[in-house]
Amino acid sequence: MRPEDRDKLKRILASFDEGGLTALANVGLVRRARKDLEASGVTHEETDAAMIVRGPDWAVTMPPDGPTKATDTTKATGVTRQILAATIYLRDTWAGVEASGGRQPSVESEAVAPTDPTGGLRPPLATTGPSPGEALADAVFALTLDDLRKWAGKTALRDALAVVYPAPEVEIETHAGLVIRLVKHGVESRLFAGSGGKAAELLDSIKTTAPRAHSARWVAIAVLAFQLKRGKVIERAEATAAAGPTGTPVTRAQVLESARQLFAAMVTTGLAHLSNRTAQHLFTLSVSATAVVLPRLARLVRSIADDVQLALDRNAAAETSRLFGRLNAADALARALLADGDTPSARLAGKPRTEYDLAGDLTLAGVGAHPWQTASGFEGVTALFWDLGHKRFLTWTASRPVTTPGQFTADGAYRTETLWNCGPAENLCRALVHLRAARVNPAGRLSAGKESIAEMLEQITPSKIDFGDRVFDDWGALGAHSANTYPIGLAEIRPMERVVVLKPAAWGNRVFDELRQCFCWPVADAAGREVVLTVPWNGVNESSVEFLEAVRPPIDKLTHVVARLVAGPHGTSLEPLSLLGDGNLRNHRVFCPGFDRKFIESKNEGLLEKLRTKFGKDRIPTTMGDEDDPPAVDGADADRGLVGLLREYEALLVSAAEAGVRRGSQGDHAAEVFALLRDSGLAELIDPFAGKQPAVEFLRAGYIVGVHLQAARATSPP
Repeated sequence: MRPEDRDKLKRILASFDEGGLTALANVGLVRRARKDLEASGVTHEETDAAMIVRGPDWAVTMPPDGPTKATDTTKATGVTRQILAATIYLRDTWAGVEASGGRQPSVESEAVAPTDPTGGLRPPLATTGPSPGEALADAVFALTLDDLRKWAGKTALRDALAVVYPAPEVEIETHAGLVIRLVKHGVESRLFAGSGGKAAELLDSIKTTAPRAHSARWVAIAVLAFQLKRGKVIERAEATAAAGPTGTPVTRAQVLESARQLFAAMVTTGLAHLSNRTAQHLFTLSVSATAVVLPRLARLVRSIADDVQLALDRNAAAETSRLFGRLNAADALARALLADGDTPSARLAGKPRTEYDLAGDLTLAGVGAHPWQTASGFEGVTALFWDLGHKRFLTWTASRPVTTPGQFTADGAYRTETLWNCGPAENLCRALVHLRAARVNPAGRLSAGKESIAEMLEQITPSKIDFGDRVFDDWGALGAHSANTYPIGLAEIRPMERVVVLKPAAWGNRVFDELRQCFCWPVADAAGREVVLTVPWNGVNESSVEFLEAVRPPIDKLTHVVARLVAGPHGTSLEPLSLLGDGNLRNHRVFCPGFDRKFIESKNEGLLEKLRTKFGKDRIPTTMGDEDDPPAVDGADADRGLVGLLREYEALLVSAAEAGVRRGSQGDHAAEVFALLRDSGLAELIDPFAGKQPAVEFLRAGYIVGVHLQAARATSPP
């Protein structure tokens, strides 16, 4: 070959590190190619036009344009394992580049220098003049949103735009090609030398390390991230929902109209007079909403169906006010989706929770686990992790329906189910974990798929963990965070934003509130302000309550409480999920109240329990005094208070909806309360008792009252 062709091929081969080989083919084919090289008998020779690499029963012709243009003597097409083997062989022998290294002359990054697969820094290669990859970089920079839309499709482009705002951290390399590395997601996209042509041909030539099923989406993300890094201004349209599938029996608009008609019919009939047929209609509606890509409405309708089934089963967990509130929210969501037309915003349409995005390699600190059970009949265990790199909470969850045959239990899953080919949640939820090829869904849940592999490093030290803006030692700041994350109206709940870490300055006396049937534990900040940790008494929380009653903060050296802000009908409460400390006598630093009773067993527990019972220190009297009445606020009726009036009007709406709007007339009482609220300045309220479409107006009135009560609860301290 000519000297310039020889140098060109060497530069190209030098760019094929582990990521480049994976992007060219896949991990499995690269592994098989390496095994082929372990067998002896591979040789090479140089001809006028190419390098020839010969194996035991194959030969590869490697031209100056590199592996993307190479051919072999086998019957397989595309990039074969023989071509990969020849690439590795020439790179490591003829080109003189070690497998653990790579020559990266031009790197653009806002963070760290590029690393090789073993973690070491790659040595730079001195060059003169513009790098060969700059021409490819210019071509990628010139691509337009229209080019990406035509090549990847509207859905992939919409998802890509959602990922690149705010702009992700990117590393760019231009050496014998173009490398775009998305640091946070652990995805590399490569454009090899010799690529080019029209926009579609250029995009076809970009190879990524992402799964092939999502290749188009990640190519679009890489291109947009590269353009933003290079200073291109990209117009960001509001994210919209994926287009509804063609050929479905019904359209989105028809599903939404059917939903509103069903909700109105339920209120007309009366929530106390529903039948199994109603539950079946709701289930069918949730399936239809899923089919037309409205996952948020589908989930809400499914929860309504579960509430109806609880009522039909005469289950103690059934609650008419909760059912009415969910009907109001579902009707408001359907109205908003109809108003948005054929392409509703992604915020309203939602995103399937089963979709997991690549998150790259993560370093996680396990901070506990807790069991749970839903009113709809699911039980499970959730392990909680703090992402040290991105300062966020992530979870792993195992769950099953209670009625599923078998031996699944939350305790069994916690102690025996293996996570990421590493160990059970019992071990990982209190350790430092390095998770490779992590996948995370929009709700912050980590995928348990076999693609992710974890390595458990060491037991965590809570005092050394930087919890960022999620740790609070001032309850005033905690109240502000609670208000800012409280879901109001159609704002979608983000459960991970409601998980906080408390650093109490003092631990109060623990009691059981018989009136509310919950365990209560006051904790104070440095200023003496108290918040109360509460655990509702039910079957799944029995072990947690026993643990919290027995744990001793000074002896067990407790320092932090990982808690969840729970939005309830009377405001926000704090539910403890785990306790962190500096290490008790057995050096335990993470305590999971639902599982770790054995960590704090004491010989004197029986005696302490008897003493607490004897002197009544474990109960709160059920009597109520004047101080328990809600405080009055300024308004039209100072004796009742504005919030009290809203609750009273909501109760009237629930009562009427329960009986059926044609049966449950509230007469003068409803008119009186409505007039007081309007006189207080709430002009947006409507009176459904006097309306021409009482069922529709009942749902709308219930939603408006609910939003005002949510706003009042959001501003109340935990």
